[in-house]
Amino acid sequence: MHQTARDCQTKVITSEQPYFGDIAHAVADELPGQWDVSIEHYPDGSVPAQLLDWVWEASPVLSTLVKHRTPGAAILRDGGGTELLLAERRLDGRYLIGALLPSPDHLNVVGAGPRTVNATTAHGAAVDVRSLLLPEFERLVHLARIREVQEDLDWVRDAEPATVRPVELDAALDRFLTHAPYLLAATRSADVKPLVVDEAAVLVRFEMLLACSQADAGARGGLEPGGTDEALALWLEHGEDLLGVVRTATVGPAEEPSRPAAIGATLPKPPTPVAASGRTR
Repeated sequence: MHQTARDCQTKVITSEQPYFGDIAHAVADELPGQWDVSIEHYPDGSVPAQLLDWVWEASPVLSTLVKHRTPGAAILRDGGGTELLLAERRLDGRYLIGALLPSPDHLNVVGAGPRTVNATTAHGAAVDVRSLLLPEFERLVHLARIREVQEDLDWVRDAEPATVRPVELDAALDRFLTHAPYLLAATRSADVKPLVVDEAAVLVRFEMLLACSQADAGARGGLEPGGTDEALALWLEHGEDLLGVVRTATVGPAEEPSRPAAIGATLPKPPTPVAASGRTR
């Protein structure tokens, strides 16, 4: 390299600062599971506004990057819907890692997100991501799932007779079937007292429903009409029971998701059919 530089009559100046891509991979290697790393370069030194718009954080730490030259960033993906944005703040050399909003096709979250990690080393950043950012991200996503299922149930219950269109009802059921496996898994793994008989029975009924749904989807490419009717009936009749068990096992009093407005207020809008999965940005 130095010889080539001399031949081109230029000078090469080495730096002790590690290559940013190496930092990104070092962080990913210390996170649980398998993470894909994508390095983005910004020749003009500005993080694209459309990317910063996807940052989900409790404080605008990552957003301050617009005030300083930022030649690049990295996006870390776990393949399961979690995406992190890693950038170096050139002002002081600190590494910032924040969570990106889940795709709206997957989940619509509201409120403040996980706190952005602010560290001086790749190892320190990875430790904070494992112990702080990811648990907080998972917790907020869990609460958002509960809120969405509750809103859909309340919408169906409070809607005027014959005003619920089949396509809207199918979208609500599809969303429930998307969220239910995560809610059931969180309830089963919660570190709480053993479930009583009635609570365990509710979980078993929905687990059997999901097992049949997955089998039908794998064999026929989707639920059979009869399977759809069974899933819909169980959801509408016992969805509240399921949410009660999930809340008891996984949600503390201070974390209870906000309930829809009182009767007489504007009802929640019906869900829209899911067009695709994954991030759209």
